[in-house]
Parts: sequence; structure tokens; C-alpha cells
Amino acid sequence: MVYLRTLVRFGQKDYGKKNFGKMIAKRTMICHSNDLGFVRFAEEKDLPYIVDLSKKESKSLGFIPKVAYEAAITGIKKGKRWSDVCNDKLFVIECNKDLVGFCLASFGKTYDQYKKGKIAQIVLQSDARLLQRGRILLDAVTQYGKDNYTFGWSCGCADDLESNIFWKAMGWQLVNQRFGISSKNTWKQTSKRKINIYMYSELDMFLKNN
Repeated sequence: MVYLRTLVRFGQKDYGKKNFGKMIAKRTMICHSNDLGFVRFAEEKDLPYIVDLSKKESKSLGFIPKVAYEAAITGIKKGKRWSDVCNDKLFVIECNKDLVGFCLASFGKTYDQYKKGKIAQIVLQSDARLLQRGRILLDAVTQYGKDNYTFGWSCGCADDLESNIFWKAMGWQLVNQRFGISSKNTWKQTSKRKINIYMYSELDMFLKNN
């Protein structure tokens, strides 16, 4: 089996509570296939692709407004908010210089000692879906989180989706179930659709392996 290096680029901005300034944080991942792609922070020029893919995959992803994607890119929320700072990050994965998917994630409260992140959306376009490509995207996001002291993770996945296979294959644990919520009120369960809650902890994996 051939092992190839896939570059994960994290851009040139000020990220996290450690002030990285304009330093480029580069990481190398090892994958088991050819041309699986590389991950970077999304830019505003990527928005048309992200919005279009989110609409095509709305049954799986649910609805998140365009302004939420914009805020995750710029770090600035618009509209009536208690704070105009957005701590979410939006990542994209490219293959042969073409976008093939994205991931929207939050990384917990900056002042918490043990921060818990959340994968809000992760998707690959239909003709680019491979478990290993999905792993590269997810690993890049959780690695960025780990670098910024986010070690615990959660995500929601509708019970009727094949995507549950992905989360189990990634080693995430099914811990609970709830009903669906809307983007306007994330505290109230307004849908009868069952949502599986998965969790993953870097600290738990560390303790198991040591």
C-alpha cells in the first residue's frame, strides 16, 4: 500500500487564544490513497459553492443561513446579536484544485479549561464521497481544535441517514437521541425527526492508549 502526504493548510490569520498573528500553520497528514485532497480555511470566494452544496444536501445537513457561513469566514456576526464576534470556523477540502466539500464547526467557549466543540455540518459532494476523504476533513478540524485546547466533540445526525455509518467508522460514540431543531431556535426541538447525538473525546482516546 502506498502512503502519500496530504497537506493541510490553515491560512494566514489570527486564530484561537494563542495569538498566531500571520503565521501559516502547516500540518502533514498521511493517507492511503492518491489525490484525496487538502483542507484549508474557507474564503469568501468559496461561498457560492458552499451555499449551493448545502442546498443540494439540505435533507442531510438541515438549513443554515448564508450569513452564518459568512460569519464563520470573517469572524464577524451580522444582525441583532449579543456579540458580533463569531468563533465558528468554516473549512473546505479541495481535490485536484476543485472544491469537493466543507465543514462548519464551533470550538467551545474560549475561557473554558476543557472546551467542547461541535460539528455543525460536514459534507462531501456526491461524486467525491470516500470515508478516507471524509476522515481527512474531520481530522483537520479536530486537529485545529486540539491546537486550541478543544478536546471534546459532539455532532447530530438524523437517524434515517446513511451518514451514521461515517460517524461510527470515525470512532465517534452514539450517546443520546433528540428531535430536530431549527436554525432560528436551537434550544427548542420542533421536528419529529430523530437525531442521533455522537460524541468524541481526544482525552478519552489518550487515556485508552496509555
